Amino acid sequence: MKFHILNHYSAKNNANSLDIHIDGEIVDAQTQQIFEKWFGDETSVSFRSFRNQIESSGASIINVYINSPGGMVTDAMAMHDYLKDLQSKGKTVNTYGRGIIASASTYVLMASNKPEMSKNSWFMIHNVSGFAYGDVNQMEQQTAIIRQFNDQVRDFYADATGIRKEDITKMMNAETWLTAEEAKDKGFISSISGDAVFNKAIPQNLWPYNNMAPLTAYNNAVKEPPIPQPSVQEFILNQFSDMKNFFTNLFNTARKDVTPAENATPGEIATQILNALEEPFKGIETEVQTMVNTAIANQRQEIETSITNTLTEKITNLESANTALQNEIAQLKGNKSTNKNADPAPRIVGSFSSND
Repeated sequence: MKFHILNHYSAKNNANSLDIHIDGEIVDAQTQQIFEKWFGDETSVSFRSFRNQIESSGASIINVYINSPGGMVTDAMAMHDYLKDLQSKGKTVNTYGRGIIASASTYVLMASNKPEMSKNSWFMIHNVSGFAYGDVNQMEQQTAIIRQFNDQVRDFYADATGIRKEDITKMMNAETWLTAEEAKDKGFISSISGDAVFNKAIPQNLWPYNNMAPLTAYNNAVKEPPIPQPSVQEFILNQFSDMKNFFTNLFNTARKDVTPAENATPGEIATQILNALEEPFKGIETEVQTMVNTAIANQRQEIETSITNTLTEKITNLESANTALQNEIAQLKGNKSTNKNADPAPRIVGSFSSND
């Protein structure tokens, strides 16, 4: 099961600097290709795509913005080590947490010398997880490998923060969520910026963690898309019939009321004309406002319907793709079971596997 926070993994090269936005899962290169091919998903990032983007830019300043649930320990650690290596060679690396910085994505955030989080972001650490397949000896061997990865992650956090390994272990066992202030106090990050505004809510049914508080806080900070205001031309075209009737009535009323009395003076005629023209405009502000509100309400309904239809279609496509993926995995497992000498390596993830 996966969830996406924004729209795309993206990078923008600005002269001598490169802005990279990690807004989805951290995966290996093969899984990234599967997500793109089967799910049409462009939110995921692998170490290979991350490295290639930086190398092709030639930038000396790399700004990495992270809003991610985590993913593969191996790729995330590779990204961390790569950014550390760039800094040792004179490159400037800045990392910014913006929203959810969970599990393996914390390694990327902590790769810079002064990692920063927005005040309303969340930082989470927990145990490494994964899956294994094989006979009892293979299962035990792969469990031992996962334990080694878990110890490596524990040592990484302990070395970076100065917190005792025993205490880090307790935090990882408990799936510990920290506010920006708490993350800074414990030494995971160096600085805090103001509140960030997020563009896309995370559906509750796609939240893979037990703690719902970060999800609620994150979604409360999501900025609703602005309701498009119709232009003057669009408004007139959409309301042309009503406007035409309105001005026809206005003209007829004014023409009737300005018929001068038989002995009226020029001043009296002028006053009579002004009064006739003023009368139809009484209440016009309310009428126009009502028309505008109606147009806006119609636009809102169209937007909500469009979003609902799009999400429904996307979920249906994902469910179909997931079924196909599970069938292929089952087939691969069946083929694999025929080779008793195989020694498969476990897939190790920092938050949740793409096969969850």
